[in-house]
Amino acid sequence: MLRILHLLGRGLGALCGVALGLGWAYALWVPTAGVALAGASVVLVALLMAVLALFAAIASWRGHPTVVVLVFLASFFPVGLSLLTSTHWLRWLGYLDVGLLVGGILIWITARAAKPVGAVE
Repeated sequence: MLRILHLLGRGLGALCGVALGLGWAYALWVPTAGVALAGASVVLVALLMAVLALFAAIASWRGHPTVVVLVFLASFFPVGLSLLTSTHWLRWLGYLDVGLLVGGILIWITARAAKPVGAVE
């Protein structure tokens, strides 16, 4: 059962990371997305969020919960939290950030179940 939860956490984190990366890339490069990204700093933040999301997807796929939780902290509190109260489609990016946290916690809790019995650290 723990092994299934571990795989579920890895899959959830990877799915949320890929969806976040695609969402930020869409908001960044499609001008008709309804997002007014003006100024170099806003574009750099959106690009950073897309890159962080892809790092989280890779880390989740590889089973590194610390990286997934750190990426959640780096992306949720400056940007994702403010997006949760938005009425725009970007609020889903905030929900996907929360999905990263849930995936990271599932990976963290069930990490012992993922290791083979005879594994040497």
